[in-house]
Amino acid sequence: MIRVKPITRWSSVLVLGMIALAACGARDEAGEREEHVEDRDGTETEQTAVDSVGVDSTAVEAVPVEADLVRVGPTSSYLVFNSTIETEEAVQVFPQVSGLVERIAAEEGDRVEAGDTLLYIEDEQLRINYQEAKVNFEFQQGNFRRNEEMFKRKLLSDQDYERVGFEMEQARLRYDRARLELEHSTIVAPFSGVITERHVQVGARVSSGTQLYDLIKLDDMIARVFVPGQYLMQVAKGQRAEIGSDFLPDQQFAGWVKRISPVVDPRSGTFKVTVGVSDRFEALRPGIFVSVRIVIDTHEEAVLVPKNAIVYDGGEQYVFAVRDSVAQRVLLQPGYESTVEIEALSNVFAGDRVITVGQNGLRDGARVRLVGGEKPADLMGVDARTDSITSVRD
Repeated sequence: MIRVKPITRWSSVLVLGMIALAACGARDEAGEREEHVEDRDGTETEQTAVDSVGVDSTAVEAVPVEADLVRVGPTSSYLVFNSTIETEEAVQVFPQVSGLVERIAAEEGDRVEAGDTLLYIEDEQLRINYQEAKVNFEFQQGNFRRNEEMFKRKLLSDQDYERVGFEMEQARLRYDRARLELEHSTIVAPFSGVITERHVQVGARVSSGTQLYDLIKLDDMIARVFVPGQYLMQVAKGQRAEIGSDFLPDQQFAGWVKRISPVVDPRSGTFKVTVGVSDRFEALRPGIFVSVRIVIDTHEEAVLVPKNAIVYDGGEQYVFAVRDSVAQRVLLQPGYESTVEIEALSNVFAGDRVITVGQNGLRDGARVRLVGGEKPADLMGVDARTDSITSVRD
């Protein structure tokens, strides 16, 4: 049999105290949890506020770009060919008498005028022949005058008079020949030009078949091109042309169609066109490779866009025009073009600003900010009639 000990008054007090302590601990734990939640919520609220301030401070920043103005000017279409510079007057100088080279008076690269001495051939024997012929001719002249007086007086027969006249004429011819040979011992320039090559040395024996010099005339330069027969009706005498060379990258030369062959070669299907070249400073030289462009059409009031503004996408050409600080992507319909500019047939207008630096990767409608110097419209191209040209190749 189990006995239950009755609860005394002190035992009851002890139990109630323990219950009260447990209740207080639960309240403290709940308060700590509530404070932790409030702190976390406050922190998140503050972070959200900071993030919202950060977004506002960096929103929609303008992209820095450079732009050029679209201008109006002439541009052309042309036929382009490769050729070499030649000269209309180029000669090989040969002597007309035989002998030893006594002295050289002109060297390669020398500029000479017509009649200037180039070379001397030893002329001692020629001078003796000349003097002998001169003396004989003078004697025959005196003899003829005496016989002429006798013939007038009927003291000389017709046959004798004719014989004396014949002998005088022969003496005159020998004299003229000797004089010419003596003159030809001094080699002179047949026209004004530049010596390109000397072929003989002092002391060399020369004859009529010995080449002495090559002489060219630099103020009459040409380039010959062979044009496909399909363009026969588009090329005319006097038509404007442009000449350039990789050897002279900063120079362009004016030209014109000088001659047109009326015959189309049946083997190549081309006809020959001779283009004259204007080069008053004589920068071009015979043999230099050049690009010849024959202008066949010109648009005088073309809208010209810098070629470095073009963006290529899927075979199409675009430009970004800056309008109200916004980059607008515009489809370019190209016309004639040169090395620096291209004609815009629509969508782009004179005075538009087109982006030339920073357009790659730019989005349509992006806000932009112009930086750097802007080229004025009249300085964007060089000479329009020299550089605003587009090519029509075979």
